[in-house]
Amino acid sequence: MILVTGATGNVGSEVVRRLAEQNVAVRALTRNADKVGQSGSVEWVQGEFTDAQSLNSALRGVDKVVLITPAHADMVAHQLAVVEAAKAAGVKHIVKLSGLGAGPEAPIRLPRNHFLIESSIKESGLAYTFVRPNLFMQVLIGSAGSIASDGAIYAPAGDGAISFTDVRDVAATIVTALLEPGHENQAYEITGPAALTYAQAADVLSTAIGKPAKYVAVDEATARDAMTSGGLDQWLVEAFLELFQIYRAGYGAAVLSDTVAKVTGRPAHDLNNFANTYRPQFVAA
Repeated sequence: MILVTGATGNVGSEVVRRLAEQNVAVRALTRNADKVGQSGSVEWVQGEFTDAQSLNSALRGVDKVVLITPAHADMVAHQLAVVEAAKAAGVKHIVKLSGLGAGPEAPIRLPRNHFLIESSIKESGLAYTFVRPNLFMQVLIGSAGSIASDGAIYAPAGDGAISFTDVRDVAATIVTALLEPGHENQAYEITGPAALTYAQAADVLSTAIGKPAKYVAVDEATARDAMTSGGLDQWLVEAFLELFQIYRAGYGAAVLSDTVAKVTGRPAHDLNNFANTYRPQFVAA
């Protein structure tokens, strides 16, 4: 049995879908009581990272865990609670969704936090696989509304190049690490096949969806106000702004797409493929 936490998010839902397609027994953890129940090979269970009893229940009979939680001020505590419960439950292997550049000297909080969690997993004695992607291509879907209304994508990215990574490749890497031998105690840094500026990404999107999509650079203050007024938690707002600081400084341009091919046996999706695949979501906005 495989437990997937964060099962309704971008990566988690794709992992669950791929495992279900292969009729693998999956237990999917959600905070949404409405989803609880059985659906094919997927058993949906309700739980909270702050509720030890719900974690213990979710982990009963589980031998592998896909560890995904939202970016949050308490992300380290949330994930370590799962690790502790997993070890107590006799789990053998944790596949953790981490972040590109995770390490003790990372210049911003998210990769430093991911490294703290990775270190604790190593110390636990459990087998592990760390999957460290760059910025998801799917974040661009969040601009579908502004593309429809203004013909524009707004971001504080300047002219920094980013090797956008398709969630489908992230999920495929995770599923391969779960189901095939030889991926234990490995860390996989993955990206898309090209580093593009937001302006270049906007051009690709515009061509694929048949709508104007011009990149408009905004400053941090404007981005902060927009995210805050949109209801994002302040910790998350500042974490996102830190990410874009390092993107503007050129730290998001590494291209490591060969990892996807080596692990999964097929090349990473490029942005044009992503844009054509997800075209209905942009067109419908």
